[in-house]
Amino acid sequence: MHIVKTRINLLSSNLLLIFLINILISCSSCSQHDSSSEIELEEETEALELTKAIPIGSNSWVVNNLTQDNSVVSDSGIHNWTSLDDVIRTYVKTGAGKLNLGFKIKSPETSKIKVTVGSVSKEITISNSTYKTEEVGTFTVPEGYNHIEIQGLEKTGNYIGDINEILFGGPAVSSGITFVPTNNFHFGRRGPSVHMSYEEPEGKNVQWFYNEVTVPEGEDQLGTFFMANGHAEGYFGMQVNSSTERRVLFSIWSAFSTDDPNQIPEDYKVTNLGNGTGVTVQDFGNEGSGIQSFIDVDWKAGVTYKFLLKGEPSIGVSGSTDYTGYFYDPEVGDWQLIASLRRPKTDTHLSRLHSFLENFNPSTGYLSRKVNYGNQWAYTTDNTWTEMTNGTFTVDATAANGERLDFEGGTNGNKFFLKNCGFFNANVQPNTAFTRTTSGAAPNIDFTTLEIPKLPDPPAPVTLLDRSTWTISDFSTQEDNGGEGDTGRAADILDDNLETYWHSCWSGCTATAPHYIVIDMGAEIEVEGIRFAQRQTLSRAVKDIEIQISSDNTTWESMGDFALQNVATEQDIDFGAAKTYRYLKVIIKASHDGTDNAAMAEIMGYTK
Repeated sequence: MHIVKTRINLLSSNLLLIFLINILISCSSCSQHDSSSEIELEEETEALELTKAIPIGSNSWVVNNLTQDNSVVSDSGIHNWTSLDDVIRTYVKTGAGKLNLGFKIKSPETSKIKVTVGSVSKEITISNSTYKTEEVGTFTVPEGYNHIEIQGLEKTGNYIGDINEILFGGPAVSSGITFVPTNNFHFGRRGPSVHMSYEEPEGKNVQWFYNEVTVPEGEDQLGTFFMANGHAEGYFGMQVNSSTERRVLFSIWSAFSTDDPNQIPEDYKVTNLGNGTGVTVQDFGNEGSGIQSFIDVDWKAGVTYKFLLKGEPSIGVSGSTDYTGYFYDPEVGDWQLIASLRRPKTDTHLSRLHSFLENFNPSTGYLSRKVNYGNQWAYTTDNTWTEMTNGTFTVDATAANGERLDFEGGTNGNKFFLKNCGFFNANVQPNTAFTRTTSGAAPNIDFTTLEIPKLPDPPAPVTLLDRSTWTISDFSTQEDNGGEGDTGRAADILDDNLETYWHSCWSGCTATAPHYIVIDMGAEIEVEGIRFAQRQTLSRAVKDIEIQISSDNTTWESMGDFALQNVATEQDIDFGAAKTYRYLKVIIKASHDGTDNAAMAEIMGYTK
């Protein structure tokens, strides 16, 4: 018995030894395999299911910072992301349930990023020089629009990271996901435009169109056009142009189809028959072309404003139509003439009467806006007022194609309303008809008391000063890092080239208003005024300035504060009397777009 037991023990030992040798051989064989295969296998086994790749740029915003949004968000994704203060939100519409989330992201240095969905936050650390799928985790979301918020927590280099896609998976997106594609980057980020078309008096010629507009408090977002009196050939309403500028705008399209006003033949050009005091009249393009007229008005949310538009065939001029717009501000207490514009190749009264709500600033497309339109009336050529209480709700291509679904319209008692942007979940079927409650009170307007349009007297001719000896002696900032290509420097305001310009520093740097430029004219010269030319694209156009003059570049005399218009045509600021000096300082305090950046094409001096 003892011998048998010993043999069994030896056998067991041999079997154990063989087993251990096989493990070692197996491990040795494994060590000869490509290690990347093991990583791929491990990732394949443990990776989140990410089935939807969405372009992040066309669905994202740097919230509450226009300058950073313009710099960081592009159609190719999130780039130039350097500030830990930036909060970036990506909006998509999903189903309810579990939502898997990831990014196609890279960071040349190590960065830590916080990702928040709803009330849940997760942190990821990035350190890879090429784009890589980075899993974030799983979140639970409700049905409808949800936003993914990211913010840098730590960075070891200049940049936090670049992201070109946001990745989704799980039950919340199993039935689909609503987002803006890259090919609609501009209009998709602007958000859907919505319209209300009014039922006109049948069988009559409409000569006057009356409408009332009220923007609810908190809905007057930057970049909004609350268009009141639209028709087949133009539009008339009020805008929020910047944090410091609000405008009443009246425009007429040319009958010649082009986006470039310079291409319009002479016999197709819209002409100005006269405008009100303080109103600017100029060409416009890009979305059709023609003539626009506008005036800065500090209109307020919660206050009702009135719009009155006239349209009729030109008297004594066949084949043309005259359109005249009047605006009523209750603080002024009277109708103000905006302009009267003549459109050739047209012979008609007003038609296709409508209103619309539009955001023209892509950087604010994540904010909702709303407007109420009340008391629409048409005055026809038989001298009769007819109330228009029926309307049809329509949308633009971004909404019709299902790329943005945050739009709504309808009635609220005796008013129509329109609402868009902000990624709210209420929705109205396009082409839905609505009827508002009648007011029964026709407008009480004495047409004979309205201001008759007439053209202003032409400005007195001036003589521009020779600038061949002028130089830049000082400036606060300029763009000399290549962000504007071959231009952007302060000296470019003296080169007699409207296509070049000074631009405040923005590429890899931050410039904060006010900015200044000091010009040395080389000797004391008598000057009666300064002529300014904005950057011709009107990007970063200057609004508020102060002009100072000096003989010694030390003691300065202020000529006052002035406002420049957001127009490409040259603008003169007259001193009222000749001044003799050598140094000119222009202090730029604010821009029309409300950002800290500014640009200017030319600064000149003149005498009369």
